[in-house]
Amino acid sequence: MTSNPEPRPDWEGFLRALLDTLDAHMPAEERAVLLRAIGAQIAALSPIPPEATLAGLEARINERLAGPRWGSVSIALDSDGPALVLTHAAPPSLPHRRDEDRAWIAPVLEGLHSGWIGAQPGAEAEVQTHLVSSSEGRMVLRYGA
Repeated sequence: MTSNPEPRPDWEGFLRALLDTLDAHMPAEERAVLLRAIGAQIAALSPIPPEATLAGLEARINERLAGPRWGSVSIALDSDGPALVLTHAAPPSLPHRRDEDRAWIAPVLEGLHSGWIGAQPGAEAEVQTHLVSSSEGRMVLRYGA
């Protein structure tokens, strides 16, 4: 018995065309700024209510990520300083030679997680999320100074 591959999302063609167009017309850093803003806007359109615990925040974020099949996140306190470490498993990817390092999704996730965490009680507006590392099927981000 052979299994059928999972169907590709309907948005893949649109997203590939969008990213190719951005690549053709914008320097990499400008593109990253735009993609971070898109991530922040996604967070604003799908806000997470105030959560009293990291476990509660993690659960709400994972609920939001499950709908579009954007993977899952685990959140831990950073032992090296006042920050959170977010391990994002199975982030979206495009099977494309120019997306080997997932350069398009990293800034989107930075903006998305900054938006969601930054809207929580006690969060400081100037604190941002930054990619720490990326490997096949996993991205580690840090939210903190």
